[in-house]
Amino acid sequence: MRHLRVALMGVGAIGGELVRRAMDRPTVRFVALADRSGVIAEGEGFRRGELARVLELKGSGGRLSDLQGGHERHASMLNVIREGEADALVDVTGADTFDLLFEALEHTHVVSSNKVPFADSSYRMFRRLMERAADMGRVLDIGTTAGAGMRVPDLLERLGCDGFRRVTGCLSGTMNYLSQRVNEEKPLSTALREAMSPPREYTEPDPRDDLGGEDFARKLVIIGRLCGSDVERGHVDVEDMVPADLRDARVEEFMDGLGGLDLAMKERVEAAHRAGNAVWYLGSADLENGVYTVGFEEVPRGDMIAGSRESDNVVRFTPKGWRRPVTIMGPGAGPPETVTGLLAGLEAVNKQVTPRTPSC
Repeated sequence: MRHLRVALMGVGAIGGELVRRAMDRPTVRFVALADRSGVIAEGEGFRRGELARVLELKGSGGRLSDLQGGHERHASMLNVIREGEADALVDVTGADTFDLLFEALEHTHVVSSNKVPFADSSYRMFRRLMERAADMGRVLDIGTTAGAGMRVPDLLERLGCDGFRRVTGCLSGTMNYLSQRVNEEKPLSTALREAMSPPREYTEPDPRDDLGGEDFARKLVIIGRLCGSDVERGHVDVEDMVPADLRDARVEEFMDGLGGLDLAMKERVEAAHRAGNAVWYLGSADLENGVYTVGFEEVPRGDMIAGSRESDNVVRFTPKGWRRPVTIMGPGAGPPETVTGLLAGLEAVNKQVTPRTPSC
């Protein structure tokens, strides 16, 4: 049996869940793991017990550099990739890994849930990255960058994304959950702590990426770019909920200082309820006019969006010439949901690297 050799960047909530799920898949073998402290590698693949120790270490707040054992150690994942040790590089970090991914595509396939390299880069650089994958014959799977396991980019491709007029809805599982809770008259700060904590763990590593609209805006940029628009991150008009005096604070300080937002949101929700509406954090990509917005809006309380639950994403596609939009709804955040999407990406790689059995 041929093993798919996987190098994983990021062993936090999502990366850890991927390791747990893949441990029961005999076709997947991790040959390198990376966090901010460095990279550990095992040419023959880490054994199950070794992976269990890694998960225990990371779960207790440790770093890979603290792991005992005779594993190879590298300062950069590129060292492993250049040596041809991996069939696939999986990026579940929230870092700017554009340059690393660009070079990695010369040596291996890439599966990524990390939105930063695909949204924060210029449109020209984004196109270069996509073209490099095509030129090298590599899989560059970014299906989980929007919609997690629902893989919104895949849906766009299947429906023919160059024929869309508009994409709207809630593309943030975190902000969808917060919208539900504030409309249930819970304080915004309480709802955010719930979204950050197990078993949910919906938020980005820094919840300001969610509350500031950054994560949502990146998803809109990726969707627009996949639909052929030359949209840049700066083109998205975002309602940023992060107070200016907490922008550079440590995460816990930021969380402790959120009480000031609770009253303002409470008053906003109460006013919407009096009008028979709910307040929901939504995004819109007007692909025909190049207008992109993210922020709280009022929607009728009977709208499908207001009936969503937990980390649901609700996405409405409006194809050109159609009489009404296509609406999909499903879980769009959380480690299990994201890992389902990543495993689908790895399966695409596996089909690419596994020789086909000749037909009789």
